[in-house]
Amino acid sequence: MTDPVYLSYVNIQYWYCVIYSIFGGKCTEVDSINGSVEATLSAGANVGAQSGKVDFWSWLFGGSASTDVVSTSAPVVHGGLFGPMLDTVFFFGNLIGTLISFLWSIYSFLAYTVSGLLFLAIVGLLVYLFSIRFSEGALYGSLPPQSINVHPLRDRWQLLLNGTRSNDPKLWRQGILEADIILGEVLASVGYIGKTTSDQILLVPENAFVTLPFAWEAHRIRNFVSASSSNYILTQQEAFRVMKLYEQVFQEFNFI
Repeated sequence: MTDPVYLSYVNIQYWYCVIYSIFGGKCTEVDSINGSVEATLSAGANVGAQSGKVDFWSWLFGGSASTDVVSTSAPVVHGGLFGPMLDTVFFFGNLIGTLISFLWSIYSFLAYTVSGLLFLAIVGLLVYLFSIRFSEGALYGSLPPQSINVHPLRDRWQLLLNGTRSNDPKLWRQGILEADIILGEVLASVGYIGKTTSDQILLVPENAFVTLPFAWEAHRIRNFVSASSSNYILTQQEAFRVMKLYEQVFQEFNFI
């Protein structure tokens, strides 16, 4: 074992033989092997067969990798030092694989079944929904578009209100005079008949309607505007304010 050729290679089988020979084994026969490195390795591989001893891998796992072929018809029983442990690992591995395959088949069956039932339920609900919509359409038909009642005075009033937003003072004055005429129509529609709007307002009792003070104030300014001898100065802001007073009266009676 002092030949330097063996010290040049880190060979697991060689070092196994060295350790094994310490405990009285016959692996020291490798000292008689001479030749090239290939011949040495080849002779080391056959030393078990020449001396009746098993090789390194057979001693660990009970057989070489070339002859230890797993059979599909019967489980392989390994020998050697770690053979029983390897057999246990293979046994539980096969058992777990079989269990997982069984559970997966059950899961697949349940998943496909539930998916099919849910698909049928969805189709059934869609058919039922369409049948409800069809029956509702046949029962109620199509509703006519909702008509919006627009009072005929609304357009007329909007024109007068837009006149107070212009820069023409004549339109301000004209808007107030026209608004007072509409006020007379409103009072006539609720039963207060008179020759003029002033006569109609005088017939209205106190607190007869909420916006009566607005009507009085707007009519008073109208009298200032219509009087030729009046020194009342009508501004655009004041004209717009008076028109909004009239508007509140008209809205109470739903006249615009």
